[in-house]
Amino acid sequence: MGNSLAQVPAANAPAASQPERMNADPFWGSVSKHKFAEFNICTVSRDENGNQTVEVDSSQPTVRAFLTDGDKTMESQWQTPFENSNPELKMPMLMASLQNGQAVVSMGAAAGAAMGGLPDEAVSALVSAAQPIAEWAKSVEGKTNLNKVNTTQVFLSTASVHLNLSLFFIALRDAKLEVENKIMRLESWAVPAQLSQGTLLTDVLSEGAEGLFSGIIPPYVSLTTHGKTYWPFIIASVSAPIVTPIDEHGNRLSLAVNISMMSRAAWDAQDVRNLYGEN
Repeated sequence: MGNSLAQVPAANAPAASQPERMNADPFWGSVSKHKFAEFNICTVSRDENGNQTVEVDSSQPTVRAFLTDGDKTMESQWQTPFENSNPELKMPMLMASLQNGQAVVSMGAAAGAAMGGLPDEAVSALVSAAQPIAEWAKSVEGKTNLNKVNTTQVFLSTASVHLNLSLFFIALRDAKLEVENKIMRLESWAVPAQLSQGTLLTDVLSEGAEGLFSGIIPPYVSLTTHGKTYWPFIIASVSAPIVTPIDEHGNRLSLAVNISMMSRAAWDAQDVRNLYGEN
């Protein structure tokens, strides 16, 4: 009797609540959504005016994971084509000797050796003729022909936007749903949706011209985190450990995943403003 009464909870005891599972996300609703990275399949199409339209495919599941780390890289390529017109690249030794004054010393030594057996009149004439050159060579000591023109950068191209993310999955109730299925979807989105089992010749013979393109490329993906949506992006790589803590069925209980993504095309300034919700 005493033991039974001891197990009865007090009337004012707070009710214990387990995390609710929503779409296999044990902490969704109890942890800020900005702690999550949400991945969705998205479709890219053209409207009647030829403008690109991107939409999330709501028929496909959403993959949520804790975002533990990440960075965004935006890079443009520039070049200085005028640097090839720089005389220092075509005559590096001569230009260097002029700049450090060694040319004057070398010219003097060479002239002394060459004019050693000449008559005084010839020597005097050669010295008078070479004097302007020697003075000019001495005047450029410590100077350079580098200028604003041959160092002007010219825009070449812009690379796709790259995202490098570190994700974390954890299972509280069902490791199959909360971990394995999620990483399975991310990995399946990183590879072609379909590849032909035959050769190009057999595909053309069986399907005609359509057999030239019998495969289906990986899908485009959208990423939503910290109130921003990146789309359409491509999953370039997914790296996940195989050996981790597992349950009795071999399903991994927790998983740290590194994922690399890049934009379908290079961005311009309007794309950046759209990301931040500005016009």
